[in-house]
Amino acid sequence: MPDNIKNSNAKVAMVVPLYNAEKTIVACVESLLAQTFGQLEIILVDDGSSDDGGCICDAFAAKDDRVVVVHQENKGRSAARLTGVEHATAEWVFFVDADDTIPPRAVAGLYAATSVGTDIILGNGNTLRGETRTTIPLDEFRHLAVRGEGTIGVPWGTLYRRSVLTSYLFDISKNIFMGEDYIFWLRLLFTTSRPVNIVYEKVYCKGSDTTSSVFVWTAEYARAIDELRKDAIPAELHAVFMNDMLDDRICNLMAVALHQPAHAWKNSCFYREILRDMETVGRKFTLRQRFFLSMPLWIRKAVIRIYRVVAG
Repeated sequence: MPDNIKNSNAKVAMVVPLYNAEKTIVACVESLLAQTFGQLEIILVDDGSSDDGGCICDAFAAKDDRVVVVHQENKGRSAARLTGVEHATAEWVFFVDADDTIPPRAVAGLYAATSVGTDIILGNGNTLRGETRTTIPLDEFRHLAVRGEGTIGVPWGTLYRRSVLTSYLFDISKNIFMGEDYIFWLRLLFTTSRPVNIVYEKVYCKGSDTTSSVFVWTAEYARAIDELRKDAIPAELHAVFMNDMLDDRICNLMAVALHQPAHAWKNSCFYREILRDMETVGRKFTLRQRFFLSMPLWIRKAVIRIYRVVAG
């Protein structure tokens, strides 16, 4: 047991990686401390912050025995989460980003759904289209995950058995900071063998989006994610999950097309490999996709801006 753990009776560990989060960490930690579920350990991993976020965490730890702070040099969010897992003693782990909060009954609702027959309790189940089952067989859930349905593909909002959170899941370069959560999920689901339990209630409140809204997709980056995806899914299962993989790759292609002119992505390995695999399974772009990809870059951007305004 790590020397700085103060609550050895905890059943759920809340792991919060933070980097320069002084403006949001107070609200985040206060929402954890306000949980109706009492047997918690809250592990705050200061990933080399240069602001006062680390000091704020230390102040929380001085006031509440449930809070533990780990300071480390900057290694990236995935590595910081692994540090939190390594310091946890509880059987179950819940990840929270430093700019987010959770409702007071979030942990209690998730823990009530735990069982000896599963390693994963997915919260926010109402984000899954048309799904009502409280347990989904692993093979079906893998297909949902590869497609990135609902909140599958992000680590937050889910309870994990600590024993399945191996270092392999987090061994992702910190240069991969968009899509690394998706790779975490794929690695997890293709190493566990148990079905997934689902909770259909709001267990997580996202803060302002500070990554995806400003991220600039390129064909090279999208291909790097695809290579990690193919490594996470056993080679003998690639054909089984090809259409699901294509769904996510085409979605990424649309994001690339918003940032790069057509000559850049049309000449890329990423695009050529999509065409190759679509031909293999007898699939074509939809009319809407073809129309969007055929537009000049400035029109594609304008269409998305208008869509976002209309969608609110």
